[in-house]
Amino acid sequence: MRKDKLAQFRKRLVEKQRQLSEEVGRTALYVKDQEDDSIKDLGDQANTAYTREFFFELGNGDRRLLRDVVSALQKIDDGSFGTCERCSEDIADKRLDALPFARYCIDCQRLIEQEERMAAG
Repeated sequence: MRKDKLAQFRKRLVEKQRQLSEEVGRTALYVKDQEDDSIKDLGDQANTAYTREFFFELGNGDRRLLRDVVSALQKIDDGSFGTCERCSEDIADKRLDALPFARYCIDCQRLIEQEERMAAG
């Protein structure tokens, strides 16, 4: 891949990493702020528990995405960016333009999703 194209991907990934890091930090602070249940009635405690769980799940998605972004940045550094982790083929430029942190080519991504649906069903 050309150096100028890699530089564009790096810039986008660094910005995404910054955004996600801030979001994960905000979620963690919010959950921490909600931990004083000592003076709340049962309804308030239930609402706080639900809200905490909701933000925890949001945070999990952000953390997974952040992990993928950091991995993509490492791949730029080691020269493996744009290569499918499953079949080792190049990931299409259009896919990388849409998802610069994509780990799989579109064919492997479809297979993985089919396998997950079959395992769940």
